[in-house]
Amino acid sequence: MRPHTLRLFGLPTTLALLAAVPLAAQNGPYIGLELGHGNGASMTIDGTDNDVATTCDGWLVPIDGTNAGCDPPPSAWSSDIGGNASGMMGGLAVGYRFGNIRAELEYTHSALSYDATADLAATDDVTVDKAQQELEIAETRIETVQYESFFANAYWDFAPGARVSPYVGLGLGTADASIDYFNRWKRNSNPDAITTFAGHPEEESLRRIVAGTTTIANTKLQDSVSAYQVLAGVDFSVSDSVTLGVKARLVEYGDFETGRLPWDQLRSHHSSRSPGGADVTYVMSSDDLSMWGVSFGMKYSF
Repeated sequence: MRPHTLRLFGLPTTLALLAAVPLAAQNGPYIGLELGHGNGASMTIDGTDNDVATTCDGWLVPIDGTNAGCDPPPSAWSSDIGGNASGMMGGLAVGYRFGNIRAELEYTHSALSYDATADLAATDDVTVDKAQQELEIAETRIETVQYESFFANAYWDFAPGARVSPYVGLGLGTADASIDYFNRWKRNSNPDAITTFAGHPEEESLRRIVAGTTTIANTKLQDSVSAYQVLAGVDFSVSDSVTLGVKARLVEYGDFETGRLPWDQLRSHHSSRSPGGADVTYVMSSDDLSMWGVSFGMKYSF
């Protein structure tokens, strides 16, 4: 056999032997630091509020007992946000190794930029009717989604103490989630296109009053949610105490729901049904928040 052929056959064998050569396996505590890139999955975000029909808005229309739509079911809408978000993620961890098993407490921070605008799809009859003639624009925009997460992780190291040690893991925890949220409903700028007040004796003037008015929310949506993650990676030992590694993770978050929030403006006036009347507030929710990421890290064993 030719010498260069021997060398080619010998190289993988040598690398495998080096990978298998154990360093001193460090049973005991360790700390870890990692930095990487995260990606946000697509999501659906739903909203509901206790608004009345425009025909019963006491800021715009005289309330005389004949107004329609003064006690409608809750308004409801939905937006589908694409999953092309990305951003930085980082984490800190403290753990303990028991042979092949590692137990770990981990903090992670992820900031994912969606910068996505989507149409608002009405799902109740009153808002559907508005969308057909009264509304000119109905849109939502998601900027940045952030997660401040705390996990209890468990790992199985396939080759603890070896120079190259792959592993898998599972984590359970909680996360403080926040969504930079913008929502706009703009009434038709052309009064003649609005049929909301059909049959009202002051129909023409009311159409002019409501034309071009906007309902706007511009806020940070927040909630604390449950979370779990699936992890896999490879560690490379560089000394008895230090390992460098690469880790991939998939994180799924529990149901997200805000408290009741006032509109920044409702049909260009205060977020209430009438002067001195009941406040109009909305709630936003999502049941499919998730992300995945890849990070590079270092662990130091004591």
